[in-house]
Amino acid sequence: MTNTSKGLRSILATPPDPFLVTPRSTQRVSALIESAGSNAIVFNVGAGYTSLDNRVVNIDIFDSGTTDIIASAMALPFPNGCADLVILQGVLEHVEDAASTLAESIRVLKPGGLFYTEMPFMQPYHESPIDLRRSTKSGLATLCKPLIEIESGIHIGPAATFAWFLREFWARLLSGGRPSVYAKASTLIGWIVFPLRYADRFLEKMPHLHTIASSCYYLGRKAQS
Repeated sequence: MTNTSKGLRSILATPPDPFLVTPRSTQRVSALIESAGSNAIVFNVGAGYTSLDNRVVNIDIFDSGTTDIIASAMALPFPNGCADLVILQGVLEHVEDAASTLAESIRVLKPGGLFYTEMPFMQPYHESPIDLRRSTKSGLATLCKPLIEIESGIHIGPAATFAWFLREFWARLLSGGRPSVYAKASTLIGWIVFPLRYADRFLEKMPHLHTIASSCYYLGRKAQS
């Protein structure tokens, strides 16, 4: 088998994700970092393999290659009121204690500082390394109290919900509980359903569809006193 054939098989074995993080969602985070200013202290907690900006301090429990500080989201090694902006993207569903994680993020924020998070609502189970919870848009706002809500809405739209559940439903059903069959079925069905996700470029602009969104976002401010 040639290297080209191996490369093609490797690509085909990994279909695109069923969800689409659109430019609208990406630009929301970039705009927050940019508006914080060049001298702002910005923490990306649970950063994983992401690198949002050179000014952002990436924090995680393992070294991904972009990690600046290895620490738990539930015990941040920073003094009270030191950060201008704290970002948690897809973290709260994977931590053992969401309340402690949020409390730590709020603790390190300066009065008037901003907090941004994204959390799944209608998504299948996915470990990283654990998967413990989901939240509606209003539920996420409740979790983030006592922050003052600035805005909240759809992070990943309802088309992703449909595509992801279609893939998981048929792959799990056809596999009969056999991991090797599930992997093959998931790959095949993944290639079939992933184009559905592009509808979210339009659907995520309809605020009322948060009731069936794949995930939601929340932006809040810490009170001045």
